[in-house]
Amino acid sequence: YVGDFHFVDLSSATYWAIPLEAVALGTTLRMSATGTAIVDSGTSLLVGPDREVRALASMLGAMKVSGYYMVRCDEALPSLSFTIGGHDYSLEAEDLVVTRLSDFCVLGLSSMPEDHEPSMWILGAVFMRKYYVQFDWGQHRLGFALARHAGDNFV
Repeated sequence: YVGDFHFVDLSSATYWAIPLEAVALGTTLRMSATGTAIVDSGTSLLVGPDREVRALASMLGAMKVSGYYMVRCDEALPSLSFTIGGHDYSLEAEDLVVTRLSDFCVLGLSSMPEDHEPSMWILGAVFMRKYYVQFDWGQHRLGFALARHAGDNFV
């Protein structure tokens, strides 16, 4: 990882749940309806409440094909940010794309049923590729730092 950790106390030890202040798409959309996120290394994608995911997908110009949200790869995408503990954790287009199919890019974004309780966002591998997460069970908190990748030249 690079830099310092920013720690957030767990709101519930169940599922490594933390308070989520907002989800934002660039500067055009900011949502705060869902107040909980969990960080889960066993989930590949970003998974959120259906209504919120559909709003994000619409603003991204994404279409749903066989359960996956896709955009044209030549489209400029705004960042998707999660505000946690007063810090914005932003994911850029290159962070959100999980695979390319010809001229289309598959986004690492999925939805859970609207009636899923409790309502939450799951920050899976798409999030954890960019942000190193320290699971601190002893102090019941999560720590976030920018992940260091092979080829990064931080001196």
